[in-house]
Amino acid sequence: MIVPALITPFDTAGRPDAGALQALIDRLAPQVDGFLLLGSTGEAVALAPDERAALLAGVRAPGPVWVGVGDESLALARRHAEAAVAHGVERLLAMPPRFFDRALDPRAFQVYFEGLAELGEVWLYHVPVFTKMSFPVEVVVELARHPRINGIKDSSGEMARLEHYRRFAPGLRVFTGSGTTLPAAAASGAEGAILAVGNLAPRLFARVFSDARAGRADARLAGLAYETAALVGRGGVVLLKQMLRHLGLPAGVPRAPLPETSPLWPEAEALLARLQEEGWLL
Repeated sequence: MIVPALITPFDTAGRPDAGALQALIDRLAPQVDGFLLLGSTGEAVALAPDERAALLAGVRAPGPVWVGVGDESLALARRHAEAAVAHGVERLLAMPPRFFDRALDPRAFQVYFEGLAELGEVWLYHVPVFTKMSFPVEVVVELARHPRINGIKDSSGEMARLEHYRRFAPGLRVFTGSGTTLPAAAASGAEGAILAVGNLAPRLFARVFSDARAGRADARLAGLAYETAALVGRGGVVLLKQMLRHLGLPAGVPRAPLPETSPLWPEAEALLARLQEEGWLL
C-alpha cells in the first residue's frame, strides 16, 4: 500500500494553490492507495490554521485519507483536527510536540494524543529528522492500547522500532515513512508506506514494496528506489517540487523563505532521465 505524502503547491505570491493540488491528486489517484495531506512534505508548518482549513475544503481525494494535525499544543492540534473532521477526514496523523521536548513525560504524551483521539482516528507520527526528539517505543506501545489510536507512520528507518511495534503492539497498523529502507520495512511486516517520493514515482515504490512483502527481490529495482528516495531525502521538498515542475506536474513552488531550486538539481535531472526511460514517472 503506497500513499504519497502530498506536497502543497504555492503560487509565486506564496498562496496555497488548491487547484494545483487537486490536479496533482487526480494524476496520482490511479497509481496510489490513498493520500496524506498537510504532512511534513506538505509544508504544513508553514501554513496558518485558516489556510489549512481552506486547503482541505478546496480538494477531494479518493481512498483512505490522512491529514497532518500535529502542533506545539493540544489546543492548536485540536483546531487542525476539527477542520479535518469537518471535511470528512477521520485519520489524523500527529507528530508529538517538540519545542518543549524535555518536559514531555509519558503523561504529557497521553494528554496530547488522547485529546486528539476524542475527535477521530489518530495515527502517531515519528519523524526524528524534523522533530529532533525521541518518541519512546514504550510510550507508543502504551498509546496503542487506546481504541482510537490505530496506527503509526514511522520515518526513522530503524527496523528495531518496527520489530518492537510488531511484538509489543500487535494491533497497531504500521506504515513506514522511509523510502530508503522500504524493502526491510515490508519484510518486517509494515502494512504500507507513506512517502514523499510517492508524489514522483509511486509505481516503482509499490513494486519494490510488494516484491519485499512476497519474499521476492529485484536488486536493480530496489537499488533504483533507494537512489531515488535517498536523493529526495537529501534535497527535501525544494528538490522534490523542482523535479515535479520539470515533469510538467502542478507542484508550484515552496513557501518562502525556502528557495525554488536545489543545488542537487544536476543529480536529480540525470536520475529523472533514467526513471522516465524506464517508465516509472507519472
